[in-house]
Amino acid sequence: MKTNATKRVLLGSVCAVGFTVAANATTVDIPSGDLKTALHAYSVQTGVQVLFLGDTMKDTQTRGVRGALSADDALSRMLAGTGFVAQHEGEAIVITHNEALAEPQTPIQLAQMTTRNTSVETVTVTSSKLGGADVQSVPIAISAFSQEQLTATQTAGGPDLVKNVPNLTFSKTNFTGYNIQIRGIGTQAISVSTDPAVAVSFNDIPFLRNHFFEQEFFDVSQVEVLRGPQGTLYGRNATSGVVNLISAKPTDHYEAMGSVDVGNYNNRRLEGMLNIPVLDDKIDLRVAGEWTKRDGYSFNEQTNKSIDGRNLWSGRVSLLLHPISRITANFVWEHFQEDDDRERSSKQLCQKDVAPAVIDGPAGPQVPDFNNYGAVWLEQGCRMTSLYAPTAFETPNASAVPFIAALYAFSQYIPPNSDPYAGLTQNRDLRITSSLIEPHYTAKNDTYEFNVDINVTPELTLTSQTAYNQDHLYSTEDFNRFNTSPGFFIDPAGTDLTGRTLVGQDGEYCDPQLGCSSRFVGQDVSREHAHQFYQEVRLSSNFEGPLNFVAGGNYLNYKTLEDYIVLSNAISLATEHFNMLFGGNNPPLNAPHIPFDASVANSCGPQPATNDLLTSGFLGLGCAYVDPNPLAQIDGNGHNYFRSQNPYRLTSWALFGETYYQLTPDVKLTGGLRFTDDKKSFDLIPSWTLVIGQGYPVQGTVDQEWQEVTGRFNVNWTPKLDFTDQTMVYASYAHGYKGGGANPPGVIVVPSFAEGIPVTSPSNQTHPLTFKPEFNDAFELGTKNSLLDGTMTLNADVFLYKYQNYQISQIVDRTSVNLNFDATVKGAELESTWEPMPGLRFNLAAGYENATLNSGSHAIDLIDRTAGHTDWMVVKPFITETSNCILPTAAVNEILAGNSPVTSITTACFAAYVPGFTNSDASTGYIDPVTGQHYVANPVGFPGYAGFDPTTAPNLGEGFDKDLSGNQLPNTPHVTLSIGAQYSMPVSETWAGTLRGDFYYQSDSYARVFNDRPYDELHGYTNLNFALIMTNQDGWQAMAYVKNVLDTTAITGAFLNSDDSALTTNVFTTDPRLFGIRLTKNW
Repeated sequence: MKTNATKRVLLGSVCAVGFTVAANATTVDIPSGDLKTALHAYSVQTGVQVLFLGDTMKDTQTRGVRGALSADDALSRMLAGTGFVAQHEGEAIVITHNEALAEPQTPIQLAQMTTRNTSVETVTVTSSKLGGADVQSVPIAISAFSQEQLTATQTAGGPDLVKNVPNLTFSKTNFTGYNIQIRGIGTQAISVSTDPAVAVSFNDIPFLRNHFFEQEFFDVSQVEVLRGPQGTLYGRNATSGVVNLISAKPTDHYEAMGSVDVGNYNNRRLEGMLNIPVLDDKIDLRVAGEWTKRDGYSFNEQTNKSIDGRNLWSGRVSLLLHPISRITANFVWEHFQEDDDRERSSKQLCQKDVAPAVIDGPAGPQVPDFNNYGAVWLEQGCRMTSLYAPTAFETPNASAVPFIAALYAFSQYIPPNSDPYAGLTQNRDLRITSSLIEPHYTAKNDTYEFNVDINVTPELTLTSQTAYNQDHLYSTEDFNRFNTSPGFFIDPAGTDLTGRTLVGQDGEYCDPQLGCSSRFVGQDVSREHAHQFYQEVRLSSNFEGPLNFVAGGNYLNYKTLEDYIVLSNAISLATEHFNMLFGGNNPPLNAPHIPFDASVANSCGPQPATNDLLTSGFLGLGCAYVDPNPLAQIDGNGHNYFRSQNPYRLTSWALFGETYYQLTPDVKLTGGLRFTDDKKSFDLIPSWTLVIGQGYPVQGTVDQEWQEVTGRFNVNWTPKLDFTDQTMVYASYAHGYKGGGANPPGVIVVPSFAEGIPVTSPSNQTHPLTFKPEFNDAFELGTKNSLLDGTMTLNADVFLYKYQNYQISQIVDRTSVNLNFDATVKGAELESTWEPMPGLRFNLAAGYENATLNSGSHAIDLIDRTAGHTDWMVVKPFITETSNCILPTAAVNEILAGNSPVTSITTACFAAYVPGFTNSDASTGYIDPVTGQHYVANPVGFPGYAGFDPTTAPNLGEGFDKDLSGNQLPNTPHVTLSIGAQYSMPVSETWAGTLRGDFYYQSDSYARVFNDRPYDELHGYTNLNFALIMTNQDGWQAMAYVKNVLDTTAITGAFLNSDDSALTTNVFTTDPRLFGIRLTKNW
């Protein structure tokens, strides 16, 4: 018999845990039926030791229990109506008949409660693929967080997970993606056919396109982060790990929750949940949602408005069906919607590059100027500098943009020495931009899941998981992220009203999509729509003997069309101007203002774009279609903008299985295999910017297939040690796989003559059509321990990866080209939680990694093509080409002097690297661009000139390879460190308080594989958070918080743009200091 004093001790300890971890929840799923069987299932799913006499429970039935509940609450509900109650005896729970309790329980005020040291409460891994075991008993490096822990640590969404998980980093990337990296490996490739290396799953189902890291967490049972290859059970794209979001399931009790959050940046967030038992224990309904709206973290000084705000909401409906004791089904529909001014990148950085003042050589000193075009063709827009230096906040050299160069060279609409950025620099605050165009971001996603568990026998469970997902996204922002000066365009007719011009006397050119402006204006659009269907069936066993298994198969079908468009009034003006030269009507008469006129723009009669049509133009130029429609209604056929269409289809199926064998009472073996068949199909649609014709024809389709076998082997040992309460040691080997893909095509290859000699950048012909799949051989040794009478957990591991074909993208030739690199990753991790006294808790998550490229790795650095070779120079290509080339300084000197009979500096790149340039016959090979003849040493008539053989140029003129052996992989800091502390205590008869602080540190890393110093260096940073949480016994909770107390603005990633985008650098940053108050009520 228990006394009231003992009850007070028991209830006090339970409450203390509740205040420390905010009622840590475990998702349990125990069907109705025999109570004895149910208690066994409860012990397995919660990790709680339960003692009872089976004979006393003969014929006793329970209604079961399902949902995200504390262990005590779940047990209480399961025992309701059975005549049995739970009593704590030391570390165990004893189930006895309620007749043994002679004294009634009485209410106890919080201030009267006493506490005792309790075991540190750990989270049960609720993933159905991992068997619903306590995190300390799963032989995998895994971090799991309940909704309450996420709230207490201010982990509002996916990006905040870096502060809780060792060796995990996060950054946004170019376009609309993001990159999660675990142990140095993530998604550094941005092509549409690229798979993520870290699988993001929702209720154990992977989704290739999702917004789980853009919305905030709400009504989740928990979030699990599995480190290391998990392909055997989780699938094809988990070579580095898995982030698994588990939604809270409906329960058979009425529940509700409402929350209001207000803070700086005018932040407003509402969250709610309603749980309704519809029909006894047969049907339960749960509805949850959240809405977030805030002002932007950035400020546009051009428009005097904040940008990068949020206005998004998510809703979820879950229906739990339990028609008979053997069947449990769960239907989930989640909707996400966003409409705001979210930015895809924080800012563009640049140190202005200028042409050399003098180029010396055999022809004597030559001065690059606008007469010999050297001032335009011998600079690359931006040069390397530290992203943290004052010089990084300059503006590009506008002549690096080919369409501006075209207007310089072939029209009178831009004076040769004008610069749209003249006299302008950027604000050095990374959160302050100066853009003519405000960003606009809309997204909508619907996810449907239907999961069924059928207990075929008491020992066998058949699981079916079905999912469908559809996603739509539209994002636009200022492509030219730098302020420009008015008066960039000029009216060449001046005051002559009889003159013809596309620019009026007001100095404005009217672009059909961007409107009228006298400034240089650019805007981009990134849009996509995707559909995914997923089906998995698996059979798992729970035999009492030593052998168990799980076996199954899955099917995935994914289709998407990603579309990226860049618009510029310089492109449209150049297109209109060339159309006049190729048969179009004359421009309108000079006037104070000249609006856009579609009948004039397309008066040359553009024809459908075909390869045959290309031969009728001149170096790709000709009558090009100008899309006359406004931006929101463009027909997509215009050549007055850049367009990259990426239709992609994936079909994948797999068979998998794992076997678990209890070799001895303390040794367990796990072995698993997976066979995967991936089929990818990608349509090749090159860009036709400024090129003759109308439309974007498909040039072919790349079909790829891989059939791969992956798997893992694990042995874990649970010895009984004198100095620990519980210990597990495990060793594992895993082989992971991630599919390859197709590199999107660049610009259409245009012929220079009817015979079809191609005029294009060398790299546009030579970059690989496809990229290879990735493979990971991962070795890991780890241990998980409970110490000091259960008040401490201490987990540690070391790992080694042998990684093949890591996919990393570069933007080149107006497309993303994925390169493959072999790498070695090694590191160690330490996680611990310690509760030295009641109410006081510390947590630690520390990671070390060293991720390096293997010997022999090399690549061309697009911002440093000469790689320090001073006898070579970077030269811009012709305006219809895409990428810079390199030429010997001596050859450039001769060409600038006018000594070449076949080329000027404007066509020097394809004069050197297009075979048969002088006679229309490619079989005649390459020529010296200075002499116009095949290479001969010391050619006659060119005193002091040694001659140049283009076939000896490194990489056919693309540039010199840099040796990358031993370089660090991008975004792989050597050290990540998280330290947290909290103290909870009663503050009144009805209220208890928790004060919590969290510290995070990430060391330096590099943005690119080149590790160029200082350009590629990303500085380490720290983050400090505080929270005060007040909770009472009536379900109220008030929370005051400050995130990023020191207001650190850290650069988390950087991406180099292409040559014809002036080699600017997009950077991505952390959030600023945030503070607010959150009020929550639970019923």
